[in-house]
Amino acid sequence: MHIRLVKTSLAAIALAGAMSLGANGADAQKGKILRADTGSPGNVSHTVTVVLSKIWNRSLGTSTQVNDSQTLTRSAMKLGRGQLEMMPFPTTIYSFLSKGVAMYKKKLHKQAIAASKNVRSIWGWNAVLFHPITFQNTGIRTFMDMKGKRVFTGPPSGAAAVTSERIIKAITGFVPNKDYKAIRLPWGGGLQAMLDGKLDVYMRPSGIGAAMIEQLGLKQKFYLLDIGDKSTSAAWQKYLKPMGREQGIIPAGTYKGQVNNKKDVIVGANTFQYAVNKGLPDDMVYTMTKLTWDNIGEIHKTAVTLQTMDKSKPFTGVNMPLHKGAIRYYREKGIKVPAQLIPPEAK
Repeated sequence: MHIRLVKTSLAAIALAGAMSLGANGADAQKGKILRADTGSPGNVSHTVTVVLSKIWNRSLGTSTQVNDSQTLTRSAMKLGRGQLEMMPFPTTIYSFLSKGVAMYKKKLHKQAIAASKNVRSIWGWNAVLFHPITFQNTGIRTFMDMKGKRVFTGPPSGAAAVTSERIIKAITGFVPNKDYKAIRLPWGGGLQAMLDGKLDVYMRPSGIGAAMIEQLGLKQKFYLLDIGDKSTSAAWQKYLKPMGREQGIIPAGTYKGQVNNKKDVIVGANTFQYAVNKGLPDDMVYTMTKLTWDNIGEIHKTAVTLQTMDKSKPFTGVNMPLHKGAIRYYREKGIKVPAQLIPPEAK
């Protein structure tokens, strides 16, 4: 199937270090190894890369090394440095990277801005909804009940933790580690801590219908905290203004293990874009873009968490310049490319 999952990026870099992406034409890439970072297995970032790599590899003759369980803020730097060829890229991370702010502010300000100039998007989609999960026995039923509780917000130095904490603040006004204990752990550690009863609330960004959420329901029945009436508040509307932040709905009946699953639950959501290194050949990226949308039915059928990918809205959540190869595809299809998404090299 030409997809190999590895746990260390060093192995991927060593195996692929000699590859050259300067050849013209997709045919010239046969046998090449493409390096991709993703989140943990079960995460939508992992699913999208595995599903698309299968489609791309069988047509391009490439192979893909998927380095999973990564913190995508670090992966963004690797992509910009040419240590990766592709990755699922949260919209909010590009905002941080291109300005050298948030997790890049102190030590990586200049390096982040430099890296941002070498990343290009090919399409975007409504990728994840932040599932605020609490087990039935905690007694927590609303966001306000988080006061003084232990809340998993995401991995250290990751964009997910920052977003989770901002969602909570917009809804409640609570400040992390003052009004509640913000627990930051790697994805696997956070899930295990929740299963072990060491957390009160588990904030997990995921596609709708994710198996990992159902896994928690096998341990114990859970509630999904609903933003509800707070969705009309000034603080919440202000939170939603930056690109990449959305309001989402987890439909009634999505999860069997959910106690309050008889009504829709309003939650925070984030968009992603699929990004490649700027140096990837134009013909190859054109083909990758075409294969994605030509096979969207197969993608939807393969993974329920990818059913939000919408061929009619390819620029959803896209805030970085598009790769020249992707621009060629969209123009051939008569799809207008927004001026702000056209990079200098394509003008």
